[in-house]
Amino acid sequence: MAKKDWYKLTFEIESNSEEILIWKLNNIGIFSYSFEYLFKTAYKKKVNIWLPIADWDEIARNDLEFIISKLLQINDFANNFFDWSVIEEENWLTSWKKYWGPEVVGKNLLILPFWINVDEKFKNKKIIKIDPGAAFGTGSHPSTYLCLEKMEHISLSGQKVLDIGSGSGILSVTARSLGAKEICAIDNDYLAINSTRSNFQLNFGNLDNINTYLGSFNEVKSEYLLNGFDVILCNILAEVIKDIIPDMSMCLKNNGIVILSGILNSQKDEIIKMLSLNKFTLIDVSSRKDWVSISAKKLET
Repeated sequence: MAKKDWYKLTFEIESNSEEILIWKLNNIGIFSYSFEYLFKTAYKKKVNIWLPIADWDEIARNDLEFIISKLLQINDFANNFFDWSVIEEENWLTSWKKYWGPEVVGKNLLILPFWINVDEKFKNKKIIKIDPGAAFGTGSHPSTYLCLEKMEHISLSGQKVLDIGSGSGILSVTARSLGAKEICAIDNDYLAINSTRSNFQLNFGNLDNINTYLGSFNEVKSEYLLNGFDVILCNILAEVIKDIIPDMSMCLKNNGIVILSGILNSQKDEIIKMLSLNKFTLIDVSSRKDWVSISAKKLET
């Protein structure tokens, strides 16, 4: 098998640029990245992106710099803004893993990278094992944290759950751990679907109780019969959430619950308005580090 080395691209951004950068990276097919909070300032983050060397020649790398710089509206990006390094294949996992650690969420959940042993102090927590791989969603990002926290406060026992934009599968795994009887997970990236299935297998030893679908929510909904859900989980970008709220309503039972995350504070009013227009009543709005999660219930029709 051919050796697969990686470029590691590092640069700093303003914290409020995180969501638009995530959208752009996913849009151009880049899914291996991390964000680090910088202790020297609360307003900046360091971005790390990993790219297979075989797929990224000099022209492609220059184009990526230009795309990111234009997105962030940086005119002098050539002046040491981007830092490129090479990570050899055997050091790839070490490079990736050092950015993840155990994450306590809410009162009872512990998100545990699979290579770390459980500390005795966490023995009473519900353990959610995760292999971040190349997919987004490990519990450390505020939007994922908020979604997981809200899941603890609703009854998932015996429920039918739809996970839109499953990423690493962390919400699907947690739903099953909290008693969900049937889970449908959708993502438009095959790496994410593979990661969802892998993490489900990692936690339960099988793929019972989960169905995975590759494609956008609208594509999957039009091809398969997606209805009768008790709970919908959706941790994606606010602009996408806004457009699919009407179709979410069609997939839910009366009194079914949606938990929406990936929303910035500046976007919450628009999402709340769209929920109201589609016969949802607000249950809760919570925030963490400029991010918002909204839960709502579908009214009887």
